[in-house]
Amino acid sequence: MSLRAIAILPARIGSTRLPRKVLLDASGLPLFVHTARNTMLCKGLGKVIVATDSADVLAAADSHRIETLSTRTDHQSGTDRVREALDAQGGTWDVVLNVQADEPDLNPTDLESLIAAFEDPDTVAATLSVPIESQEDLDRSSVVKIVLDREGRALYFSRSAIPSRVHARHPEGEDSKEPLGLRHIGVYAYRPAALRHFCDLEPGHLEGLENLEQLRWLEHGNSMRVLPASRAPRGIDTPEDYAEFLERIKGNA
Repeated sequence: MSLRAIAILPARIGSTRLPRKVLLDASGLPLFVHTARNTMLCKGLGKVIVATDSADVLAAADSHRIETLSTRTDHQSGTDRVREALDAQGGTWDVVLNVQADEPDLNPTDLESLIAAFEDPDTVAATLSVPIESQEDLDRSSVVKIVLDREGRALYFSRSAIPSRVHARHPEGEDSKEPLGLRHIGVYAYRPAALRHFCDLEPGHLEGLENLEQLRWLEHGNSMRVLPASRAPRGIDTPEDYAEFLERIKGNA
């Protein structure tokens, strides 16, 4: 039986480091449109919807024939916005993908892998990771690290370098092929009931300390599968990041 999957892209324009980020259109298209079209390349999806509280995003989406849903302005997170959009959309879905609207570089094949993980009835939530190869990335707090159990489920997410290698008996040499750690890629998939359960949970203590919403799920004793991704998308958080994105798509034109 094929899984019915929907992708919902929460899109807000309140970015502080790069104002109105999802509407930047120096490429000829708003950034969120690039993300939506890239997400549509995922073969396992039945629908892609942009969820936003911005009239400007709604208008831009309409002009580019991107399906949208208008959501409330008071959501504390993109996950809450996704939940509202899912409830408003209705229908019967097996998997809900939460794809940030400012992530146009995700590999659609990785999204297909996320959906396929739900063929296992024990999977209720899933996300992605890639190996960390550089000490610089390991040390950067903006790179979220993750450690897994033996079954590939998340044990903990952190902005700090985990696991610690201070007391490793056999420190890896420069020629070691073992990665320094795992980098979390912030795209999530849920069964609809799990998504609603997540949004109903009380915020967690560790979530507040790390400023990582996904820790709420773990703190309440829930399981999240972590799948390997083919590559880490290049985040767009600064004007320089956006300029690099423009150069990349120019090169692919």
